[in-house]
Amino acid sequence: MSKEYLIEQRQGEVIALIQVLAFHKNTSRSEEGLVEELKLSPTSAKSWVELAKSHPELFRVRDEEDRTNRVSLVARYVAPYKLEKGRRIRERLEPSLAQKLIEVAIEIHDRQISNFERWKVIVPLLVACISATAVITATAMKFAN
Repeated sequence: MSKEYLIEQRQGEVIALIQVLAFHKNTSRSEEGLVEELKLSPTSAKSWVELAKSHPELFRVRDEEDRTNRVSLVARYVAPYKLEKGRRIRERLEPSLAQKLIEVAIEIHDRQISNFERWKVIVPLLVACISATAVITATAMKFAN
């Protein structure tokens, strides 16, 4: 079970990254470009690239040894493009699509919290059952002797 969205500050940083990558004129950004645009480094990961790698459901990371790592939204990267001066130029995402991606991130976060909360109930019940079984077994053994 993935717990990436349960990391403190993660949801807000994922949403910020979605917005920059959805609306910036460049489809992909380097770590330096993201820090410059967002005016900070993430607190929930070592870098924006690492954060993006943790969320392949939303982000694509070009991770090549001989080139700078670049982060893009999967939805924008697979969109049609035009070639201009040898570069692939993709349109910015429509605000409604960007909003949908943000809603997806929030929904995944909510599901992960719900799954985590479920364990808060199950573990104490399991401990209580084990304890009760141990007490019953000990009592039965005492009377059997």
